[in-house]
Formats: sequence, structure tokens, C-alpha cells
Amino acid sequence: MSARHRTASRAGRRIAGLAAAAVATVAALSGTLLSAPESQAAPGNTVVLGDSVVANPDIYNYLAGKGLPLPDPILSGSGCGTDNRFTNSYAQASKKNVDNYSCAGGSYRTGGMQVSEQARRAQAGGALNAGTSEVVIWAGANDTYPYILGDKMPVSQIESQLRASVNRTVAQVKAAAPNANVKVLGFPHITNGAGQVCPINVIPNVQVPSALFQVSDIEWALERALRAGANDAGGQFVDLKGPSNGHEMCSNDRWVVGLIDTTSQRRNLPLHMTDVGLRAMGRAAAAA
Repeated sequence: MSARHRTASRAGRRIAGLAAAAVATVAALSGTLLSAPESQAAPGNTVVLGDSVVANPDIYNYLAGKGLPLPDPILSGSGCGTDNRFTNSYAQASKKNVDNYSCAGGSYRTGGMQVSEQARRAQAGGALNAGTSEVVIWAGANDTYPYILGDKMPVSQIESQLRASVNRTVAQVKAAAPNANVKVLGFPHITNGAGQVCPINVIPNVQVPSALFQVSDIEWALERALRAGANDAGGQFVDLKGPSNGHEMCSNDRWVVGLIDTTSQRRNLPLHMTDVGLRAMGRAAAAA
């Protein structure tokens, strides 16, 4: 699959190059400087930063991003494996050029390649600059459970520290791209109305909520921290709860799959989003 994507991408670049050469030749022969009116100028690019939810690598491209010498990998601008599914959906809906610098394992403050480092790489690569019109950040889940499992930290403290980290990160991004609207994405519905999740799904149209996993408090603390941190720094919080209503983990049409899940729609990773869900979130984020 990745080889086909890369081949199509190279073919598209060759076609674009030939088209550009043709336009340049016509301009030279006519002695006329071809320029679009200002009102038709292409909008600035969008830069996407985040963790595995947005990167969404399959195992092949994940390993390629870790340095395994696999042919024709799909890598983000940060050098991490991805499938570009969210990025492509966002680009199609927004009609903008989108540069993906996300990385699985990323976080605001905890580990992996932090969003702030992704932003620095985007800046060094020329993607993040004064001409950038939008920056989309989708991360935060990795800033919750490690502190619960390892440090036994109260949820209120996790929320407070994450809010501060989001604030700092958005401020850093706005300094690098002063004309960009910085969108901080919330998360789709994970728990159902009773605060339950269904981590094991093996019988079609039958979901069994588990009493062993209580994540509703974390889900909503994460949401509040992202919203408040974005607002504190002058960014835009994008609510994905509404667009994902009815697609929580215990739904027949779930967009967030379980740990063991043989009945969901196609996805790359457990406890992550389906292809359909990622495309829908890309459209929703672009429309916000």
C-alpha cells in the first residue's frame, strides 16, 4: 500500500513539474510575466502536528520511521511513520496545502517527539513560517495515562499541568507563525453516556462495557485542559465531540476501536481511530 502511495505521489510531482515548465516556457516566449491577481493568490499552507492519533502509522511505516531500511515508506516531515489519512482529508476539505509533521508517541510535555520539537522541525524545514495560515495540533492523550499509572497523580493535577503545557506550545507556534490560526483539536467521543468503554469487541453488533476501565474522568479532563490551554494562548479550540456523537467505543459504528477488536471498520492501530473516523475528523477540523 505504501509503495503505491509513494509511486502516485512521485507521478503527481512529475506532472506538476512538467506543467510548471510549460507555463514558464509560455511566459518566456511571450515576454509576459504571468501572475495571478492578488485575490486569486493561493492561501498559505497548513502544518499538522500531533501524536499517533493523527500520524496513524501502520506497522510497516512505523518501523520505517524508527530507522528500519524499508523501501518506499510514508513518513511525515518529522521523519515518523504515517498514513497521511487525516492530513489528506483535511487538505481535500480545506483546499490548502498541508504539511504533516506529526509523530506517533508525541505529546505536549511527557515523552516521544513533543509537539514543540515537531514545530521546530517544521520551522527548520521551511513549512512553519510567517506565510503559514493554519497550524493544527492533535495530541494530549499521552499526557494523561502515564501519570495515572506511574505517578498516581490526581486527575485535577494532570489537567492543570497539561493546560499549562498546551498554553506554552501554542505560544511557541504562534511566535514561529505569527499570522497562523492555531487550532487545538479536542478528542472524539470515547466513552458512552454512562462513562463506559468496550475494549474487547469480537461479536458483530454486540459490545460489552468493561467495569475494569474507567476513563470518563480522564477523557473530560483532557478535553478541558486542551480547551483552556488553547484559549489561554489565543489559539482556537476545535470540538470533535459533536461531529463524533454516536461513534464512541461501545457503538456498533465506532470510530475509536478497542484493544482487541475484530468487528470494527478498517484501522491501523488498536485503541485508535478507524479510517472512516479519521477522514470525518479531518473534514470537521477543516470546517472549524
